[in-house]
Amino acid sequence: MNQNLKNHRKFYPLHHFIFYPVTLALLIFSVVKLWNNISVNSEFVTIWAVISAIIVLIIVLSLMLRHHYALGLQDRIIVNEFKLRYYTLTGNRLENSTYRFSDAQIFALRFAADDELMHQTVQNNWSPSKIKRNIKNWKADNSRV
Repeated sequence: MNQNLKNHRKFYPLHHFIFYPVTLALLIFSVVKLWNNISVNSEFVTIWAVISAIIVLIIVLSLMLRHHYALGLQDRIIVNEFKLRYYTLTGNRLENSTYRFSDAQIFALRFAADDELMHQTVQNNWSPSKIKRNIKNWKADNSRV
């Protein structure tokens, strides 16, 4: 399917049109029930308070999951930037290299302004913490999610 102005937005129907509206409706319903039971000093106040808290927790966890998706995407971008950097330095594709960088090594090397660390990592199979300890000129990553 060709992308155009009418179909370029991506919605996840279960998430956008079912999950959030239903949890929002449940939250409103439980808060109303809680408010009504508080005003009449009912024994159900605790139950409705717990139900409301659980619904708020579910909403917060779903928002945290969205952040997790963003971090996953960011990790993919960092790996692709590293592939470009590797190609620029060596003239070879990273996939054709005999050394296999771990994702953690790639994430550590993104802070290194000095490309010599890449060669030292290959020669010595440095851990991510060893890579970071050997960075002399840090390249800031101020766009981290």
